[in-house]
Amino acid sequence: MYNIIVIEKILIPTDGYGLEDHVIKYVAKAFPYAEFHVISVVNTCERGVQLTSLLYKEMHEAAEKAIERAKDILKKEKIEDGRIKSRIIEGLPSREIIKCARKRDVDLVAMRVYSRKSTASAQRIGSTLKNVVSKCRIPVLTLAEECEKLPIRKILFPTDGSRKAERAKNFAIVFASYYKASIETLYVMDGKREHAEELLKNVEWKASFLNVKVEKAIEEGDVTEKILEYAKKNDLIIIGVGRKFAHLHYVGHVTKAVITHSPVPVISVHYLKRRWEKRLQAK
Repeated sequence: MYNIIVIEKILIPTDGYGLEDHVIKYVAKAFPYAEFHVISVVNTCERGVQLTSLLYKEMHEAAEKAIERAKDILKKEKIEDGRIKSRIIEGLPSREIIKCARKRDVDLVAMRVYSRKSTASAQRIGSTLKNVVSKCRIPVLTLAEECEKLPIRKILFPTDGSRKAERAKNFAIVFASYYKASIETLYVMDGKREHAEELLKNVEWKASFLNVKVEKAIEEGDVTEKILEYAKKNDLIIIGVGRKFAHLHYVGHVTKAVITHSPVPVISVHYLKRRWEKRLQAK
């Protein structure tokens, strides 16, 4: 049992097709003491669709069924009814998910991955998921396939030394500290080894303040392939995300590939919540 809970509120968007059942089961098992906010977004902004009264009614009925399905799964996983909140929302799905995550001050958004096939289309993770991952300030957990590697005891943190990796590093350390896990930090070289060693030593030094054990690995080769190779011996990946040009947000090709192909859950991190940052700075 965990003495302290870092993930206290989780937002679960659902459409009721059953494709996110494994995501719901996973977060219920991984974070059994959290509060779960289940939402279903009725897409009233879809182009080319005339929203007749009949279609509007059918979409709302589908949303209600989706929420009930998710609630049933959570209850089967021993989540108390009092810790399950639900709501139907109208609008553009990605926009409403991000807005709801902010308003409810959740700690994690849990979503499914649409495809992890070894084709070019695997990089297209779906517009809703891509927009949420690229724009949401709340960490987003994605899961491409069923995973039973619980409890979380070993976390893979790939780093390239960028600002986005720095934010993910802080999150990984705080997360590992709360859930009594260790971190394996990976750097795939494209430059001098001395630089890589300095980056990994910094992770180890910072993690030591919260008594988190760190394993360091330096590799050469394709970044995505190495991350996925190391993912097999870990329980979870925490990776930085957040590329912005002008007013546009992007998800890098490495992050997309990891999200769509990882055999374990991936948490994409934009920012570290202030209360978690204080926890790290207090040490």
